[in-house]
Amino acid sequence: MQFLRQLRALVIVLGLMACLPAFAQTLDVKNIKPSGLTLSQSKQVLRVVMKHERYKMSSPKLSIDGPWLTDGKPVVPGYFHFGVVYVTSTQGHYAVNTSTGDVWDTESCERYTFPALIAIQKQISIKTGKKLASDDDARSELGCP
Repeated sequence: MQFLRQLRALVIVLGLMACLPAFAQTLDVKNIKPSGLTLSQSKQVLRVVMKHERYKMSSPKLSIDGPWLTDGKPVVPGYFHFGVVYVTSTQGHYAVNTSTGDVWDTESCERYTFPALIAIQKQISIKTGKKLASDDDARSELGCP
């Protein structure tokens, strides 16, 4: 019985590891500059989150709107803000940190964290030399309570 549990755990871990490259391939980490993610790269990171959240990003009715700017500059320095839109209805508001790949739902003030995203964020951090902010610091930057 112990062997079967260990085997099942191994199969699950190997399955998750097999998924990581598929997610990581959506972002060409070789082209990340020390200054951080480009607009296109930030959208790619957001797409990883949306796929994880089971949005059908291949649907022509679903799109990413943004970045939202104020006077031609990001709403919050260091973040691109986007809306995910289905036809004409906004499904949610999101912020992507350009130095770390940190992704937040800015309506609920929730940070996304899951293995594939963490793997991408580690690659981004290696390129930029920046680490994810603490929950409190990131919340403060984004104006979350």
